[in-house]
Amino acid sequence: MAVIVMTSSLPYTSANSADNIYDMNISINVGGEQKEISPYIYGVNQYGNENYLSELNVNSIRQGGNRMTGYNWENNASNAGSDWKYSSDNNLSSSNEPADCVQKLSTLSNKHSIDYKLTTLQLAGYVAADKNGTVTESEAAPSPRWNETILTKTAAFDVEPDLTDGKVYMNEYVNYIIKKLGNSQTSTGIQGYSLDNEPALWHHTHSRIHPEPVGIEELQSKSIEMATAVKKLDPDAEIFGPALYGYTAFDHLADDEEWKAVKAAKGYNWYLDCYLDAMKKASDEQDVRLLDVLDIHYYSESSRVGAEDRVQSVRTLYEDGFVENSWIGQWCQNNIPILPTIQKSIDKYYPGTKLAISEYNFGGTDTSGTIAQAEALGCYADAGVYLATLWGTDPYICSGIKLYTNYDGKKSTFGDTLIPAKTEDVSLASTYASIDGTDKGTVKLMLTNKDFVKDENAHISIDNSNTDYKAAAVYAVYGDSSEIKLIDIVEDFNNNSFDVTLPELSAAMIVVTDDVSDFDGLSIYTPKPVEEKKVTFSNPESLINAKGFIEVPIEDAEHLKKIEITADVSTEMGSSWATAGCAVCMNAKDSNGLVFWTSKSYNLAFGTGSSAVVEFDGTLLNSDEPVQAVIADGKVELQKWWDASEKQDSGDIVNVAYKSITVVYEYPISSVVLGDANGDGLLDNLDLVCLCQHLIKDKFIDSKFAENADINKDKVIDIADLAILKQIIMGDKIALN
Repeated sequence: MAVIVMTSSLPYTSANSADNIYDMNISINVGGEQKEISPYIYGVNQYGNENYLSELNVNSIRQGGNRMTGYNWENNASNAGSDWKYSSDNNLSSSNEPADCVQKLSTLSNKHSIDYKLTTLQLAGYVAADKNGTVTESEAAPSPRWNETILTKTAAFDVEPDLTDGKVYMNEYVNYIIKKLGNSQTSTGIQGYSLDNEPALWHHTHSRIHPEPVGIEELQSKSIEMATAVKKLDPDAEIFGPALYGYTAFDHLADDEEWKAVKAAKGYNWYLDCYLDAMKKASDEQDVRLLDVLDIHYYSESSRVGAEDRVQSVRTLYEDGFVENSWIGQWCQNNIPILPTIQKSIDKYYPGTKLAISEYNFGGTDTSGTIAQAEALGCYADAGVYLATLWGTDPYICSGIKLYTNYDGKKSTFGDTLIPAKTEDVSLASTYASIDGTDKGTVKLMLTNKDFVKDENAHISIDNSNTDYKAAAVYAVYGDSSEIKLIDIVEDFNNNSFDVTLPELSAAMIVVTDDVSDFDGLSIYTPKPVEEKKVTFSNPESLINAKGFIEVPIEDAEHLKKIEITADVSTEMGSSWATAGCAVCMNAKDSNGLVFWTSKSYNLAFGTGSSAVVEFDGTLLNSDEPVQAVIADGKVELQKWWDASEKQDSGDIVNVAYKSITVVYEYPISSVVLGDANGDGLLDNLDLVCLCQHLIKDKFIDSKFAENADINKDKVIDIADLAILKQIIMGDKIALN
């Protein structure tokens, strides 16, 4: 049975009651310690759909992930491992041209003006020999389904690789890249090489290639050999390693018993010490740096619990004494905060090594994700992280990057120099501030409001500056939209102090300037009010169709805003970290009437009452290209793709019991008052003056009220509108909306 609810949604207005707002003091020290911010912390991982790159304005991109471990550069075959039935196929490329994937990476980066390109080299021992589908357990390497990887070819390199020898040479791959694209110093070349991907998980994700846990000596010897080979070919290329998947690997790699013996013998704190020490000793022996960047992955454990924990989760990386709500908070406090602990390892065992987080994600399909992402980037800047590439494309999370790289839609960015900034209570509000070089005329401040119900009244003071600041523009993500909006322009300054109100659960970039004219022509966001229609299906099991999928009726595809899903998720093996990979699948129709199949993915975390939101904005993907399209046949299917995974066959069964599904439609409510050219809610002589000034180009009508001024609705503001307005004011004509 469906329950239908109609609600109206109005533009954001600050709450005035004392119990619905809190005060927060924020101080910025322009004269304090300055830190250079690496531009490469604003990065992403490569995906098939590149549409999101156009708006993000990122500076680095990584080609990595599980697929790359079994990637064969000679024929572009790759293997999915346990992610998808150990399938060897053309997922990464259907081309037969050698190194097609990295060539596409170069083309993509140049198209979007991305400076730094990081690709992955294969160290696990074997790569896919073909694109013929599932590799069975009986076909595990060595077998004809695999080619052996040799890190160093001692014979002369072939102009084109030999596809018949059953071997794939990794230094020949690097040489081929250089010949095709140029070396690391060119705009088309590759700047960084990663020593494979998440080796501590090879025996799980790639058991057909590497069935046993990787050993400490094995990983170190392979890392040293591969790094040595790259440096001989391209001395300026940077080596990233070991791309560890998370805290457990930081601590003891893949085998706790092996690690205990090494730790006792060497006195290391955790495995990262061991890896750094080995790479430093090998570098000294060869008189060449073999590890430029210590590379880790980080997926927050506490953010899986829910939005309340997500907005606090970044603190584990930087705050001494913070205890997150997860097993890390319970058992691993000796290495918290994580980034300073890693830096201590670097300083002790291999000084000068940079730090990268080449995969990370704090989760979130709402503004809690934006807040965590925005705080993470500020944390990375403060910790001196060299490169960080987000894994994922959720619009709320991407907006956290966009706040730093394109907050105004004109590719304006956070500054390149971090200056001290702090709030009274980081559990409620986090902040980071910057300037550009030595120019203190503009200060940019990232500020969050982590409170779920209260607005934040931020009292901001800029200290130790001789500059007289005049105005601040506030760009924010809040509410039920991932869009960045200009919500305020503040000109009420007193001794370089001013107040800003942020909505509940929001993240903002605040641009402070000494020149008010910097904001000329900007308009504060005033959205048109909308009416929402919510159709809730409280018994989703009644919607199961003949194919076994939940089939949700869509009655008005043109005005579909989102689908809200709640479910209970459990696993047969009791995995507390499990997620159910799902998708809303549909037939879509583009503006030309072409019908195509497409999907929008979503994840449901383990636990009771897990939720997900799938948004619709009028565009859908057709062969990874976004097109204007709507649902074609009045229905969508909820499919659990995990069921097709090899992990399902192995007994790690994920059960999803849907509790409710809500389909949300959005209809604009007209707020146009024809003739009200100045937007004061009245029709009088002031509107005549406003319209006259606009026509003689003395003072233009605010863009927010342009539709009001177009009285005859011919999409042009001209003398005809002035004549009608005069009749209305004189009472000779009735104003109609």
